[in-house]
Amino acid sequence: MTADLPHPLRTLVPMKPLAEAKTRLWDDLPPSERQAAVLMMLQRVVAAAVSATARGACVVVGGDEVVREVAEASGARWTPDTADGLNPALWAAIQDACADGAEATLFLPGDLPLITDNDVVAVIAGSHGYAATVCVRASSDGGTNALLQPAATAFEPLLGERSFEKHCEAAVATGAALVTPDLPRVAFDLDTRADYEWAKQNVAWFTSSVYDWEAWLRGARKSPLPAPPTEQER
Repeated sequence: MTADLPHPLRTLVPMKPLAEAKTRLWDDLPPSERQAAVLMMLQRVVAAAVSATARGACVVVGGDEVVREVAEASGARWTPDTADGLNPALWAAIQDACADGAEATLFLPGDLPLITDNDVVAVIAGSHGYAATVCVRASSDGGTNALLQPAATAFEPLLGERSFEKHCEAAVATGAALVTPDLPRVAFDLDTRADYEWAKQNVAWFTSSVYDWEAWLRGARKSPLPAPPTEQER
């Protein structure tokens, strides 16, 4: 680890521009509500990563100026996406982190509404000092909702159909130990309208948080970011 790195682990959160995020799956939601939900989840993911590691140890890759504003205000760094596609962009960010001296990287998607810093700590602990690859399966579709890779055995991400299975196979092929913890809050993502409705019905703070983010967007982003839910609300 180089002296100027804030933490040996670099967390990477890829994002699309806000106007494009979740449009394919949520095209029947009002744009303001969809965008508010996207930003609320981004803040939560970044806050969990930053709390578990350090400010500046999380990097949001891609998006637009609104995404950048939320990322940086939440304690992350931001970098543009200059690659062609999600996997190449994430791989480039992993390689950059390793070149900087990071001992490991952690991919987290930006749509995990329930994740907490304790979940990120659990992923880190599963790596046994950044010696093992840790992969968390998405509960709904066999995707990957967390992928921690030691720098010495890093491989190109394979996000897409059956990515959890593919990542496990790739990790084994590197010779690294593989850990697949059961972390329900990490496993739940908002990929479908059904996921969104479930969260509205079952997560006490969800609807009010989306409303707060809609108000922030309507106010032309002139006020401070909405506060994340308190521990009691979670």
